[in-house]
Amino acid sequence: MARMMKSKLGSRFEVKFKPACFTNLQMLKRLIKSYYAFDHIPFRDEEVKVGLHALIGDPSLGRAWLIMNGKTTAGYVIVIFWFDLEFGGRAALITDLYLTPAHRRKGFGRTALRFVEGFCRKAGINTLELQVERSNTAAQAFYAANGFCSHARIPMSKHLIPS
Repeated sequence: MARMMKSKLGSRFEVKFKPACFTNLQMLKRLIKSYYAFDHIPFRDEEVKVGLHALIGDPSLGRAWLIMNGKTTAGYVIVIFWFDLEFGGRAALITDLYLTPAHRRKGFGRTALRFVEGFCRKAGINTLELQVERSNTAAQAFYAANGFCSHARIPMSKHLIPS
């Protein structure tokens, strides 16, 4: 899917969403490593590799796309699926949305959210969630401006894979 965008400077450029596959796995891993460094998330190469192989090999788990600006990789987005009665059935979570520094604040993030929302609607998904770091107030404002709202819940997790 390609979308034409107009930059703040008036020039036009084309944004495409290229499905992640085994042939572009290394590019995706490099972007994930950059995102993890940006958000201060420990990057565990083997766990990321195993997880990406599972995700790309089984579309029932979710999807991953490279965000392309023409032939340049602008970033990536990963969506996973689950089922929740509170939300009336199928739901999705944007686990990662990362743009390279050169592609931030130019409309790529908003375009990626619209793309994912459209994909989810077509797939019969009722709710789309995401998580954002408490300290990343710019991202919180961006997501709120795009229709996401926060809840009084605190995300909790337990890492079950041996480190």
